[in-house]
Amino acid sequence: MPKFLPVLAASFLSWALSAYIHFPTLPGSVYSDVAAFWWGRWELVGGLVPCLDFFFEYPPAACMITYAARVLGGASIEGYYMSFALMSLPAFLALGWYMWRVGGGLAALLILAPSMVLYGVYNYDHFFASLTALGLTLYYSGRRWVSYMLLGFAASMKLFSVVFLPALLLDRFRWRYVVFFLAGALPATIPVLALRPEYFAEFVKYHASWGLENSWTIWLTHDPFSPSAKVLGWLVAFSLIARALSLSQTNIGERSFLLLSGFLLGSPTFTPQMVLMLYPFIASTPSVWPLIPALEVANAGIILTWFLVENPTHAWTLPQTAALVRAVCLAAAWLCVYRGYNLLRPLQLGLSRGSSRLRLRLRSSP
Repeated sequence: MPKFLPVLAASFLSWALSAYIHFPTLPGSVYSDVAAFWWGRWELVGGLVPCLDFFFEYPPAACMITYAARVLGGASIEGYYMSFALMSLPAFLALGWYMWRVGGGLAALLILAPSMVLYGVYNYDHFFASLTALGLTLYYSGRRWVSYMLLGFAASMKLFSVVFLPALLLDRFRWRYVVFFLAGALPATIPVLALRPEYFAEFVKYHASWGLENSWTIWLTHDPFSPSAKVLGWLVAFSLIARALSLSQTNIGERSFLLLSGFLLGSPTFTPQMVLMLYPFIASTPSVWPLIPALEVANAGIILTWFLVENPTHAWTLPQTAALVRAVCLAAAWLCVYRGYNLLRPLQLGLSRGSSRLRLRLRSSP
């Protein structure tokens, strides 16, 4: 039996659990953005095209997936949701396989982590994470131009691959790689640029006006729309990114983790599903694995407590307390990678000493 079959089975199980708990007409189902789009956008229900016929707050490739789910699923929310869920399955399988490939069985367990189940069939972050994983696989295998095109397409799904793009370019810079990256983003972007050019200004305006969401800076101002808190967050993000770019002893996975996690730590908006985008880099950075259980519990707590309070974006609420704990865990992970600390080393030493004592006892026994 191929060694990766259990990983694919675990990935399928994670997908099935995620698809089930978010099923929109199931009593007691967990909130998902996918269902919220249907309930809140009459244009989508009516068969109009996101990003073209009406403004949609996500990049063009996300609009394409949403519209494909509407076309394939028909005019019912059940059909629309299941189409989106079925399109998500290859992303789960690809991400699980990649994490097993770079980090072994322990890293592959991330595919069953609470965040993967709660925020998998939920938004577009699992698509982005799987495209990142496939892009990195191609990069490591030497097919760099295809890798850059795939990462460019990922940017048209969510812009975050722009954040860790310098990690690859610093490894080996060529202007043609930048061209390949831009070319990968064009297939989804050109139709929107040609048919609704005002979309891009609307996109920037929408996100610039968004308040603080799950950012630790809310605890400093207690105002979800504080401009000073946003400025402080961006200063932190840019400082961490600059620090990450200054390192020369890190590998691509570690530098990418530093860049993306540094950006998220300072970003005014750090929704819980964005953690999935870190999975390809967490899997290849075992030095931070001991921090991941606490991060996962905190990240899961955000959505599980979100609807239990009146103002979930305010400080001193359960969701923002969970987001603060998550920020502490992620900041500790960032520092460990930046300083070269390996949190697994004490455990490895303890196991090594324990096995040495056991061997001595066995040798001394009659």
